[in-house]
Amino acid sequence: MGNPVLQLGNSANWQELYSTSVNAQSIGAGYLFAPIPPITVPVLIESHIIALSITSANAKDTWHFGGLLSQKISLGLTVGGLPDADGVQKHRLYLNRLTLLILPKLTATYSVEIEPPKWFRQISVIIWQYVGPESDTTEDLINEIKNVDLPRIENKVDALGGA
Repeated sequence: MGNPVLQLGNSANWQELYSTSVNAQSIGAGYLFAPIPPITVPVLIESHIIALSITSANAKDTWHFGGLLSQKISLGLTVGGLPDADGVQKHRLYLNRLTLLILPKLTATYSVEIEPPKWFRQISVIIWQYVGPESDTTEDLINEIKNVDLPRIENKVDALGGA
């Protein structure tokens, strides 16, 4: 498989999938907060190309880390009576900027889970999936050979046979 050929710069090629805002729970009457638990996105994602925006209302200017994203795939196994979902690998997310992720194509659909930093008191998440045209440099080369080079060679062979 070659490199993907995409049209990422066209906003019509993106579909917003999920948006949420979560606040940390206060512990007692003081200024203590329980860490925000992992956010399991309740949507199955079909595209292996996604973009995320992570923001936090209480973020300091020096904060750049926005959390971790895990791609969750079903393995078709049941352990302890519960269906499985295993994380393939974790991806670093950035605060206050778009993060583009090209995830492995292991299944037709998958879900994601976001682990916010433990010091966040609030987090807002927006996820988009790429729905635009997608090809592959290897596929493009094969199509060029099949549609351009092969007919040209056949025409030259035919011309030699008629001479």
